[in-house]
Amino acid sequence: VEETPLTLQEALASPDSIFWNEAVNDEMESLLSNKTWVLVDLPLGCKTIVCKWVLRKKIKPDGIID
Repeated sequence: VEETPLTLQEALASPDSIFWNEAVNDEMESLLSNKTWVLVDLPLGCKTIVCKWVLRKKIKPDGIID
């Protein structure tokens, strides 16, 4: 099993990039469909809220990546 990437850029540049891209798209679709947040233009004088993606490979008990 390859090491877990530390950044999204590493994940998307890895041999498993297809799977990471799918996971990112699924998460974004979930956030939008659940109306967790709405993407808007940042008003002048405001700062963005920082968020962090936690990238982990889920391993089944038999050692296969889920």
